[in-house]
Amino acid sequence: MNKLLYIPAFLLLLASFSCTDVVDIDANFEKSELVVDAWLNQLDTTQTVYLSLSQDYFQATAPPAVTDATVILLNDTKGTQIPFTHKGNGAYEWTPQSGEVIGDIGDAFTLSVGYQDWNYEAASLLNPAPPVDSIVYEFREEELGFPAGIYAQFYARDLPGLGNTYWVKTYKNGVFLNKPSEMNVSADGTFDLGSGTDAIVFIPPIRETINRIPDEDTEDDDSVPPYAIGDEIRVEIHAITNSAFRFLGIAREQMTNGENTIFALPVANSPTNVVGLEADAPKALGFFNIAMITAMEVTVE
Repeated sequence: MNKLLYIPAFLLLLASFSCTDVVDIDANFEKSELVVDAWLNQLDTTQTVYLSLSQDYFQATAPPAVTDATVILLNDTKGTQIPFTHKGNGAYEWTPQSGEVIGDIGDAFTLSVGYQDWNYEAASLLNPAPPVDSIVYEFREEELGFPAGIYAQFYARDLPGLGNTYWVKTYKNGVFLNKPSEMNVSADGTFDLGSGTDAIVFIPPIRETINRIPDEDTEDDDSVPPYAIGDEIRVEIHAITNSAFRFLGIAREQMTNGENTIFALPVANSPTNVVGLEADAPKALGFFNIAMITAMEVTVE
């Protein structure tokens, strides 16, 4: 028995003294492309479209901002236009005046971007979102690697009709839970389009992903346990298109790719809905979606 145990122990010891070589990987980056980051909504707040240029995957700096573009939002249903004004650092904004709305549920929109000698468009529908019915919380003992503390979940019901997709955003004391593993998207109250479910209460894994997820490599993560007495929890349900659902799902897979290096997927951009109008227009990246938002806030008592 000792001999059998000796072999793997020796191999493990040998591996611990093996050399590590630094390998420079060529990302095959050739030319910067326009990136459109346009996640708009129907709320009576300033709407922002961010424009930038793509850069090498291994470039450790902020992407260059696009400051000389023309951005117009067209309501195709009503035949109206909303111009966006550059406010600096690639942010193009529009602020609704008193009583002004960006559109109504069911309206179709086109985002038009003119950059250099090229014109780009992206389309989206303003879909409805279900109300947040409630946010509940309870104290739980330590289990499965999660420390003891107060954990929350929300309740909402998928709207009738197949193919409804949502992005559930959570804010703790006004801070967006924005880790890739905390990106919470749902189709018909479940994880996947085509599940065949309809008008159900969101499944528990979706409801539970409003808790801060601890970093495995951070021992002093002050965000865990997720909630304490006095914390404010805000849950928003954003209605998104099916293509936006796929975009976010692929983006999440790419951003969490390094968590499992054995089965990691090749790095790739998420599919965009931004297209060039000219036949020879350079490719663009990013996404445009316009959402109805429902929300609820509670204070942990």
